Amino acid sequence: MKGRAFFYSFKTRVTLVLILAMVFVTVLNNFFVYHSSITSQFERLRNSLMIIAATASLAVDADALQKIPLTWDGVRSPAYREISGKLSKVLELNAPIQYIYVLAKTKIPGKLRFLVDVDPVNREIRRRSSARPGDLYDASRFPEMLAGFSAPSADRELQTDPWGTTLSGYAPITDKSGEAVAILGVDILADDIYKMQHGIKRRVAVALFSGILFCCALGILIAGSVSGPVQKLVEGTRQLARNNLDYRVRIRSHDEIQELADSFNQMAENLKESHERLRNYFFKVTQSLVRALEAKDPYTQGHSERVANLARKTALELGIPPEKAEMIWCVAELHDIGKLVIHENILNKKEKLEPSEWEVLREHPVTGEKILKSVLDEELLRVIRSHHERLDGTGYPDGLKGDEIDLPSQIVSISDSFDAMTSNRSYRKPMTLGEAVEELKRARGIKFRSEVVDAFLKVILRPA
Repeated sequence: MKGRAFFYSFKTRVTLVLILAMVFVTVLNNFFVYHSSITSQFERLRNSLMIIAATASLAVDADALQKIPLTWDGVRSPAYREISGKLSKVLELNAPIQYIYVLAKTKIPGKLRFLVDVDPVNREIRRRSSARPGDLYDASRFPEMLAGFSAPSADRELQTDPWGTTLSGYAPITDKSGEAVAILGVDILADDIYKMQHGIKRRVAVALFSGILFCCALGILIAGSVSGPVQKLVEGTRQLARNNLDYRVRIRSHDEIQELADSFNQMAENLKESHERLRNYFFKVTQSLVRALEAKDPYTQGHSERVANLARKTALELGIPPEKAEMIWCVAELHDIGKLVIHENILNKKEKLEPSEWEVLREHPVTGEKILKSVLDEELLRVIRSHHERLDGTGYPDGLKGDEIDLPSQIVSISDSFDAMTSNRSYRKPMTLGEAVEELKRARGIKFRSEVVDAFLKVILRPA
């Protein structure tokens, strides 16, 4: 009778209901977090592949493609060697990419023909020999590949062909008239993707198991006083399901509820670290694009890195938290990525730019924003777009004034201006440090905020 009374007691039933509810919420929300993290990671990879393919396609000369003989000996032709050499450098700069190739249409629907197929950097990868010019490829099962003739695209799921299981990005290669004559494809192996996803899955599983154990302990020990803390924990899991990885549960207690809250916060921290790793992977990919940009203009080699370092130091001098200063450093390295689409004749021109050329150059902040729109948040995109705005409203592209310009944009702007003034350019010699300092002082309140100028001068004049 005592056993039955205990089982049917209010406390026992509340405890059991509480345990079941907490376990259900924890499992459900961890599933949402896991699914959201995997989906977000996959979309970042797709966007990265499209960016890399679109960038690499700019290096391929459509006229040179037409000169490649469609025979097995075509790999010995000068045109093939020239294009293959350029694409090999793309492979070297983008470590996750294993394969890169060029395909053209044939008269047979769904059938494409290889023009170039570059050997992978890691030659230990087991795959059949590279395709030769003229080899046919059945693309009828891959709609995203065929869509690559119209605009950059990427597979929406892992694809399997005779080369293995990969995720691929594609971009059109156009001739002078703007017509797509071929597509460039880049592949990342499924094994690399599985490793990334396995890490997320393992951390979520550990956090889930810990959460379930604590739910059981708390439900048994303090069922009568658990309702308030449970509501906080439920809200925390909801926030994580919405991908708010900075959310932390605050509970004042000295029992198992506090331990559960700590476990939850540790789970959130683990997920945040995983998110940071994925974001760092993206920045490494985009940084390789910055190196490609600087390769177009020898006078700006190292410019983005110097600007990023100055911006981070200035942000810290202004009292900005280290984690936000780190984000300013990251976005500062990408501030000129829009110049990728500007021809070298404009970037390296020694004479004064024509009005039409100047208009093209002034578009690079907008172009950079478009390139990174799918992978950066609104705050970071604003820096890309606004790093040439001035307090007096004479900047570009939007002519913002005063407080309309956010602080991170001002920090990157002054760092960019100083490095430009003190670096050798095709059209002028560099200023001395003293000349640059005087120029910045004259720009106080006109181009830059006074507090930004003061902090920046402390950074550059501080003894090494």
